[in-house]
Amino acid sequence: MPVAPFPVRLGAAVEAVGAPLCVGLDPDPARMPAPFASHVSETAGATGAAAFCRAIIEATHERAAAFKPNLAFFEAYGPEGWDALDTVCEAVRQSGRLLILDGKRGDIGNTGRMYATALYDRLGGDASTVAPYMGRDSVAPFLEHEGRCAFVLAATSNPGGSDLQALMADGEPVWRHTVRLGIEAGEGNPGTVGFVAGATRPELLGEIREAAGDAPLLVPGVGAQGGSAAEVLAANACGPLLVNSSRGILY
Repeated sequence: MPVAPFPVRLGAAVEAVGAPLCVGLDPDPARMPAPFASHVSETAGATGAAAFCRAIIEATHERAAAFKPNLAFFEAYGPEGWDALDTVCEAVRQSGRLLILDGKRGDIGNTGRMYATALYDRLGGDASTVAPYMGRDSVAPFLEHEGRCAFVLAATSNPGGSDLQALMADGEPVWRHTVRLGIEAGEGNPGTVGFVAGATRPELLGEIREAAGDAPLLVPGVGAQGGSAAEVLAANACGPLLVNSSRGILY
């Protein structure tokens, strides 16, 4: 069955809840409330992480357009963590909201295709985060799936992001080359290319929106990292958008 283009489904999800909110699911054992993280509880470990995330989904799905499980917090549990992740992904799908899988994968050829198969076909993700350091052929495998979106890391919200992303090459910062690379990788592919642009530098976010055209943006950094939702919305200029908050909502 054909899948509607990701921007269409993103627009419908945002309209349904009235805001471009994406809730990040980062079940940190050191911060989850008892009994989810207690070593004496039957719901501890990976099972507790899944239960915590399902509780968050239940509590927020009426206001959230999307949920973004961070794969590292599940992979840390080993095989049980993958089962927990599958449970959480199913809960997101049952909620009717978009599922963004945050693993920051990025590799070429068959390896990239296997990553994409795991994220889209096995876990049922609507979108994923992609690291473009190996060039356009490390992005393209994630754009071969109809109706899915690859959010390419362009200008991230962490303090060290500018170590590479702000370097100048041929008179332009690397992030701008990355945006152009992503757009070129999307040409002729059935998926949608989007970009990760951090909320902590709203003036740069505006430049990214201009460079990216109508590509969807995934914006982390609101809440615990200090980004402002109001500044993000102003800088975005009404383009397709998901604003992610993880710790600011979870804890």
